Amino acid sequence: MASYEVLTSAPSSVLDGWSVVENEGGTAVNATSDRLQAEVALDHPVVAFDASELRAVLSVVAPKEQSDQRAPLHLVAVLDKSGSMHGEKLRLVKQTMIFMLRYLSEKDSLGLVEYGSEVHVTCPLTRCDAEGRERLKMAVEKIQISGQTNLKGLELHKETPRGTTPEQTVQVGNLYRRLPDDEAAERSAKGEHYGRIEEPPTGCPRVHEWTAAVRFNRPEEEALVQKVIFELHETFRDPVVEVQQPPFQLTRLGWGTFEVKITLHMKDGREFKVARGLLLFWRVLPWCSFHCCFRGLLCGAGELLESCTASFAERAEEMREDRASLGAGNPDVVVRSTFLFTDGHANCGITESDALCAATTAMLNELSSCKSTISTFGFGQDHRAEVLQRIADAGEGSYSHVQSEDQIAECFGEALGGLLSTTHQNVSLKLELAPGVQFDRAFTSFPVEPIENGVKVELGDLFAEERRDVLISLRLPAAQNEALQALGRVTASGFSVLQKRSEHELKPLMLERRAQVPVSPGHPQVERHWNRHLTHDALERGRAAADRDHMEEAKQILDEAIEALGKSQLVIDGDCTSVTLLGDLHDCRADLSTREQYVALGSKKMAMCHQMHSKQRQSPGSEAFVYANFSMQRTEAAFKMGIA
Repeated sequence: MASYEVLTSAPSSVLDGWSVVENEGGTAVNATSDRLQAEVALDHPVVAFDASELRAVLSVVAPKEQSDQRAPLHLVAVLDKSGSMHGEKLRLVKQTMIFMLRYLSEKDSLGLVEYGSEVHVTCPLTRCDAEGRERLKMAVEKIQISGQTNLKGLELHKETPRGTTPEQTVQVGNLYRRLPDDEAAERSAKGEHYGRIEEPPTGCPRVHEWTAAVRFNRPEEEALVQKVIFELHETFRDPVVEVQQPPFQLTRLGWGTFEVKITLHMKDGREFKVARGLLLFWRVLPWCSFHCCFRGLLCGAGELLESCTASFAERAEEMREDRASLGAGNPDVVVRSTFLFTDGHANCGITESDALCAATTAMLNELSSCKSTISTFGFGQDHRAEVLQRIADAGEGSYSHVQSEDQIAECFGEALGGLLSTTHQNVSLKLELAPGVQFDRAFTSFPVEPIENGVKVELGDLFAEERRDVLISLRLPAAQNEALQALGRVTASGFSVLQKRSEHELKPLMLERRAQVPVSPGHPQVERHWNRHLTHDALERGRAAADRDHMEEAKQILDEAIEALGKSQLVIDGDCTSVTLLGDLHDCRADLSTREQYVALGSKKMAMCHQMHSKQRQSPGSEAFVYANFSMQRTEAAFKMGIA
């Protein structure tokens, strides 16, 4: 049997194949105050001999904020300047952007993208020194309303745009060669004609070799294409042909003319259809040019986010100084984020939520190590909460419903305060189980990946003082003797943006097995996060039912969750988290009174509460501060006081 090592303060022994290693001095391993901490809470520390199910909470906790230290922030604000964002709303957004410059130091950078029916890079990613602040302030002050809402402003790509998003030129053309009779006969005999029939019509010999091709001006534009589909005449054996890598072209041997239909499939899920027209064999037709906005989908933010893009080409010396100050081993320890502000629907460009989210995910993945989080801010009652929440989920950020102009400053300030307190990136929890112990499920919306003898949960970035608690269910084997049993171990991992190093904290999962176990209450931490699971699950299912116009079903789902939480001992005892969960359920239930009330307010509130409770991150604009750290509350108060 393989051996497994567990750190514990219990006396040395061997437990079901796990070697137990006593810590120095017999004390448990605890993280220092400036490191990640791992925690484990078992619903019951003592379990009977019978095979059973056990719930547990695996946790990772970020250290407190260190006021004199933080990582550089690269932030891009994407502003909707459509006609509906007029008057007081736009004035306050602009004033908030200018006020924000007080909180950004010269190691930070800010970029501005504005969009209506077109996308425009108002200011490329700019260092917030004295000169940069002035340039950014002037850029914000020049923003004017215009056009419709085009969520092209969300696309993330790597080159820094200047001015209006350009279209890309695609050239479609053909090459032609008339085969000598002997070569044509030889190739036809080998079956290289690709035709359904062996013999072509009389007087139409197979002597025409043609190539239909798609050409791009630049390799990086060609790299955005996943595949090209050529639709040929029905007399071909394979009339539809996919070409999945460059060069995107197709060569065939034939006997007649026909129209070739060509469809470009982009890596972000979009499609562009073009037609070559008739292939004429007595001459090569001129190449046709088509204009497609490959890069324009969601333009701007990602281009600005990458620190080594063209926006910093003019400031290479300053970038070298930045990298030196960050340390040679980790030159790119930067917190990157994008804020999207809108009050309407996407009514030009990509408008469907699935396509928008697919495009967002594709471009975020393309950024690789320069990946950014995306937080969305929906103003008023007309925006589509479902779209903005899904974009925020894809970007591992938060969605906020800004109900009125009065909330603009505090929502922005709270979100910025969180980013400025980022302590760890790429945080995860890894659970490794002892032989015989089985993983049942994880009650979480975070990605769960199976690994050998366990699972790994990816948790994203952590702000100071934040925690992520993952409720799990395990299946325990039957026991024969009273003894201490090792169930496994959990490892919390993450990259410290302050220490510029990876950190790991290990905790064992251990319990006692006894023949007789008296009935006792479960661990309050397990009950707390079971209440949280019931809440965000009910909000998700209830919103889905209401979106289908099944209002009575939605009400019943929330009523059942309210009843279950009302019986929780934690609610009865006044536990802050559990009481907040119950209060949010009541508020969302009230907004299901009519279909109109749900569309105007309920859909937004349910989306925001669901994301907040499922991800354990404060949604700016929420009245409850159950997940807000000190930096978020402090910055929110400062923005609220400083902007009028």
